[in-house]
Amino acid sequence: MKYYPIVIQFMPLLFSLAGCSWFGSDEIREKLENGYSEPTQIPTGMDSPRFLELMPIPEVNDARGLVGTDYEIRRPESLSTRFGVDQIVIKKLGDEQWVFLDIPPSVVWPKVVQFWEANNLHVDQANPSDGRLISQWLTAREGSAESVFQSLRQGNVYANTRATNLHQFKLSLEPGVRAGSSEIYLQQRQVKANAPYRLDAIAWPDNSDDLILENEILKEIAYYLGENISQGTISMLATGLTESRTRLIPDRVMPILYYKLDFNRAWATVGDALENANVNVKDLNRTTATYFVNYQLGHNPKPGFFAKIFSRDSDSVMGDENSYQVLLEEEGGEVAVTVFQGDAPADGLIAERLLKIIKEYST
Repeated sequence: MKYYPIVIQFMPLLFSLAGCSWFGSDEIREKLENGYSEPTQIPTGMDSPRFLELMPIPEVNDARGLVGTDYEIRRPESLSTRFGVDQIVIKKLGDEQWVFLDIPPSVVWPKVVQFWEANNLHVDQANPSDGRLISQWLTAREGSAESVFQSLRQGNVYANTRATNLHQFKLSLEPGVRAGSSEIYLQQRQVKANAPYRLDAIAWPDNSDDLILENEILKEIAYYLGENISQGTISMLATGLTESRTRLIPDRVMPILYYKLDFNRAWATVGDALENANVNVKDLNRTTATYFVNYQLGHNPKPGFFAKIFSRDSDSVMGDENSYQVLLEEEGGEVAVTVFQGDAPADGLIAERLLKIIKEYST
């Protein structure tokens, strides 16, 4: 009983606190809806501390003209929706060939280094920050590409042995065209083992001296990565290899997709992307750098078997309102991709969605 007076004394205080919170809610809500409250006024004669805006609201670049309109925010699109970790392929364009992986460079780099170590291919330089690896000069017997690679792995051929060559390799790991992907390039040069050359004075050729051997080693790298890439190791020094070769500039009038590629590679990339995304290409003109396509909003890049059959029939009867031109043009060291309908830029929303699909399915 002696504790009751203490409880009774606190009850009015509890009601008072609850009442302040309850009756002040409208005022708080009004301040939140109407913006900032008046700044604090410091009385004259007192120090005035410096007030900083801890969370400034930046100016919004309304490229799509969405101010004043209701817009439903959807979930962000995944970096890759078509290709998985098992998507490791060798791609070719003319004499150029490379390994494409839908995996970030920071994951690929440690496995690339392990490949050279596992195959007894001694490394002279390895820099993960720029993705460059250069082997030592390696001795191998002459023969087919497969036999040369086996000879390189064995490492028991002496330079004064007859019918032998010295080989050196330069590997480049670069960010892929699509975000989160990687590309591996290889250069190879060789000289006769008994040739009177200063090895340090030999320049790297534009193309490998033996393109067949280059292809053989790229295949071996691809097989090795396919078997070992799932063992999760990340190189922190290689995390800087993230600069994308594509950028999409949204605009309500004419969005533009830029490729940091040479024109021939960009032309082939856009064509492959349209094919991979199941966008119907009616025709193409390499001279004017134009793809003529059928496209409509709601296009499904990954239709099922029956959907593919029916989509072919629907594509054949699409009218001019679904016909577009995807135009490529060199611009300031990059290749700009735009979408037209007839002689005028296509509707900004449709053009941006089509360019997003091309960007996503670019390899």
